[in-house]
Amino acid sequence: PSHDTTHLKRTIANTYRTYPIPAIGAGIFQSDTLLAVRLEGLHKWPNGNLINEQNYFHLGGNTMGITSYIAGRLVQAKKLSWDTRFFDLFPALKKRVKTQYPNFTLADLLSHRAQVAELAKPAEFQSIPAFKGNAIQKRAKFALWLLAKTPLDTGIHYSNGGYALATFMLEYVSGKTYNQLIDQYIVKGLGLRCSTGWPNRISPAQPWGHWITDSKSSFYTPVPPSTTYQLPEVLAPAGDLSMPLWDYTLFLKHQLRGLQAKNADMPKKTYEYIHFSRPTFAMGWLNFREPATRVSTHDGTTGNFYCHATLFPEIDLGIAIVTNAEGKSANASIAFMRESLLNKLFQMDIPEAPKPTFQGPHPFFEIHEKYHPHH
Repeated sequence: PSHDTTHLKRTIANTYRTYPIPAIGAGIFQSDTLLAVRLEGLHKWPNGNLINEQNYFHLGGNTMGITSYIAGRLVQAKKLSWDTRFFDLFPALKKRVKTQYPNFTLADLLSHRAQVAELAKPAEFQSIPAFKGNAIQKRAKFALWLLAKTPLDTGIHYSNGGYALATFMLEYVSGKTYNQLIDQYIVKGLGLRCSTGWPNRISPAQPWGHWITDSKSSFYTPVPPSTTYQLPEVLAPAGDLSMPLWDYTLFLKHQLRGLQAKNADMPKKTYEYIHFSRPTFAMGWLNFREPATRVSTHDGTTGNFYCHATLFPEIDLGIAIVTNAEGKSANASIAFMRESLLNKLFQMDIPEAPKPTFQGPHPFFEIHEKYHPHH
């Protein structure tokens, strides 16, 4: 790939002017080089602060890649294996589960092949009881509640519930809560900033998520930190982490290095297992093959942020894109930016920018200029 990254700034500016989104950012990297990280926009519509490198973005389902990395570290430490069976760790649960589940493994849970309920929609979030006790007690009660449901058909079922069960295994063998594991392996181990929940619950000055409340409108509504829409605590390992773009880009760069045997924390075979051990969906990562390289990728959203990540290990390249909105315009903006950046890096024709998805002046850029005229 070409190392010309001046295109990144122009691409973000063009994307921002084409789609009515509050903020968007991208990071491009190789295993030994952080090529560029750039953000543009406002932390909150309509008169928020300029977005900056200290701002957190919600990762949604891309949290799964972080949980799978922690699982890899515990496998490397011989606390358990990818083939450790859930009911071998918790035989008492097996006796109390009325429905017959297969004796699924840690790898089955992380690759969405354990036949457990998906719990992927807001209505399903709300159906989860408010369990009492400490974090691990809540996880145990949740497991009993979840496994009382009828198993799904065999095959791949994208399951937040499966990640909650996998985390129960990780907590049990490590003697630590999920938050303590994040602190050990991500915050201290990799030196990265990471938090649970919506960024504006850290501080109102952090980015607010945005969604479209009217299907006929292209304008976004900011989601306040007090919103009743929250992911249940037990599902945090599946989709409720937030990180600054800079830090998430560094996490992905660490994954790319691992796939090239450049990390000391785990051997290459463990990174290979995480990303490519099973077809279509491995341990928290979708995968497929292009003519020149394998591709490991994932998109995460919970309805008000969007996060995209792609790794190309054979050609030593990765890309991360985030925005603090979700919906037709936000999704289209990420797709356009991804294609523009990758085509430029590979010296291919840049796609022509589509016509703006709104009428008249840019609804966000106009406000942006009003409140931040010198930016």
